[in-house]
Order: sequence, then structure tokens, then C-alpha cells
Amino acid sequence: MEYREQLKIIKSHKWNEETGSREGRPRKNNKKRKPGIAGRFLWLIQLLASAFFLVAVLILGIIPSKYLILLAFIVIVLLILTRYMQKRACGSRKKKRSGKGLCICTSVVFAVAGFYALKGNAALDKIATGEESGKYGAEHGIDVTERPFSVYISGIDVYGDITQNSRSDVNLIATVNPKTHKVLITTTPRDYYVRIPGISGDASDKLTHAGIYGIDTSIATLENLYDTEIPFYVRVNFTSVEEIVDVMGGVDVESELAFTTSEDSGLVMDVKEGDNHFNGKEALAFVRERQNLPTGDNQRGKNQQALLTALIKKTMSPMIVFRANGMINSVSGNSETNMSEKQIKALIKMQLNDGKGWDIESVAATGDDSGKQWCYSYSDGPLYVTVPDWGSVEEIKRKINCIKAE
Repeated sequence: MEYREQLKIIKSHKWNEETGSREGRPRKNNKKRKPGIAGRFLWLIQLLASAFFLVAVLILGIIPSKYLILLAFIVIVLLILTRYMQKRACGSRKKKRSGKGLCICTSVVFAVAGFYALKGNAALDKIATGEESGKYGAEHGIDVTERPFSVYISGIDVYGDITQNSRSDVNLIATVNPKTHKVLITTTPRDYYVRIPGISGDASDKLTHAGIYGIDTSIATLENLYDTEIPFYVRVNFTSVEEIVDVMGGVDVESELAFTTSEDSGLVMDVKEGDNHFNGKEALAFVRERQNLPTGDNQRGKNQQALLTALIKKTMSPMIVFRANGMINSVSGNSETNMSEKQIKALIKMQLNDGKGWDIESVAATGDDSGKQWCYSYSDGPLYVTVPDWGSVEEIKRKINCIKAE
């Protein structure tokens, strides 16, 4: 066999080996994976949940614009990120994260947050009962973020239905200056011996009895006493005090005196002079007690101021955001106000926007509670009353005017 023929045979053999080996190898799949229907569906759910969340937050109306922009930015970034992860996983030969987990978690978080935003909006609407009554048109025209105003805080001595008329055991006036961030809390003893405008005529009665004739009568009585305008009220009862304090995780209250509460307060306990941490029942007993206090109702009023101050400070803490849902549940149905929903939201939005603390001052009306007098609403005999110290009343008038004038 000639050399050239042998060379042809060798080359032919090599070619067959190479061809066979190539044919034996598995062919690589160069086609890209198609996007999964499940991924596209999950991303659509995320889009809807994100839109629902943003709409719910807008309806709630308490988030400042700068935070709304930040929230919208976060929502858009998460949508883009999950879509990018899906496309990257589909366009790669290697198995990569498809973003399904992120998509599901984001959808759940936004859906739940949107639900609670709408729930909060419904609770605020329920609390603002004055808006539905149509009786407070002039009051609703007040810009509470620009103009000083006073709020009567009435604590009625009952559990349950907040709408029932009852004696007012707590009679506080919060005079608020939103510009200077100052609050003056004025307490008036429940047994203060005063005239009830439109009811008692020239006769006098206990302040607490004014609550029997309705919240507006109590406001008129205090307006007449301090010669000031009180456009708003907030009404709470025993149930709301207990639940609000418990939802907040308790409050730290500073007591001027050490004393033991009596059974009439609802709970027998020892109160220390200085700082005390109270749960709901303990806080309520603290503000109801008067029998074991040296100055009786005068000191009880100061204790009520101390609790209100503690509550205000607690609500100003950023950590209160994590207890917002429980607070909404406890406040709704157990309190009411004639402030409009718009005014309440404006105050919350203002606080969230600037985050400033509040300078809180307390003052108490005093008097002589050692004797009895005839009361307009009780004809069976004289009752123990607190005869006003008109010097303290004049001092309170001056302080209220100063807060409003600053």
C-alpha cells in the first residue's frame, strides 16, 4: 500500500472518531428560560398591594409629605428590584434567585400596613363624634396647628358606654399653643362650688353635677369660672383610662406623696413618693383616690395632672408607633371629642413632621373643702363642697392668657 493511501485511511479514521465523539456528547441547551407565569402573577400582586398601601396612607392623612415621598420611593425600588430578580433568573443558564420570597413578603407587609391605616382612619372618624352632630361648625374652623386653643378633658365616673351623661370626676383643661409647643394643664376640684350657667341661676352647685346636664354644660361652667373660651372637649371613662395605659405598656407617673389607696378607688395599693410605674388598674386607682390624701380632692386633681403629663410624654415617644394598633382599638368606642377628624389628623401630622417635645406646666385651683353647702342639684341636705380660693382662680386666668398670647 502506498504512503498516500495509508495517509488517507488514517485521516478518515480520525474524522470518524471526532464525529462520533461529538455526536455522543450531550448538546447544550442554548435557549433562555421563559419567564414563569407564577412570577409574573406574584409581581402583579405586589404591585396591587403597594398601590393599596399608598392609597390607604393618603386616606389616613397623617403622614408628612417628606415621609410620603420616602415611602413611595421605597415602594418603587422594591417593585423594580423584584422585577429585575425575576428577569435575571429567567435570562440565565444558572439557577438564580427569582425574587418570589421578596415579592410575597413585600405584598403581605404592604397589605397589612394598608389595612391598619384604613382601620386607624375609621377609628379617628368614630372618635370625632362632633363632626357628625353638626353642632360645632365654628369650632371646626379653628386651625389647631397655628392658633392656641383649650380642650376640656372630662373623665366620667362610669365604665362602658361613653355617650351616657354622668358626673365628671376629672375636670382638666389643656391649653395648647402649637407654635411655642407649650401646654398648661389646669385642674379644678370636682366639688368646686360654682354656678352652672343656664341651669342653677344664682344658686351654686358642685362642678361635678354639671356633667349630669351634658358635656356642653360642664364646658360653659368652666368658661364662666376662668373667663376663657374652651372650644373643644375630650371625654373618657374608666374603661378608656385602663385600656389606654395597658396598651402603652404602663406609664411612669411621678407622685408628690406616698399613700395607700382605699377600696373606693377600685384597687388597694401603695403609692411611692416620686416615680411609680402603673398598669391600667393602678393608674385608675391613683387618679380616683381622695380619702387617704391629706387635702382630699385638691391632691386628687394634682394626681390627675401627673397621670395626664405622663401619658402625653409617652405618646410623644417614637416607640409608640409599635403600639398604635392597640391604642386605636382601645380609644375607639371609649372616648369621644367634638374636634373634627381633619383637626385631629392635622395635630398628629404636625407632631410627626417636627418631632418637637412639649413644655408642660400644671396648675390647680384650690379652695376650702372643710364645710357643707346647699347644692342646686340636691335638695335632701347640704353636701361637702370646695369653696373656691378666688386668688388661685385669678392666677389660673393669668396663666391661660399668657399661654394663648405667646
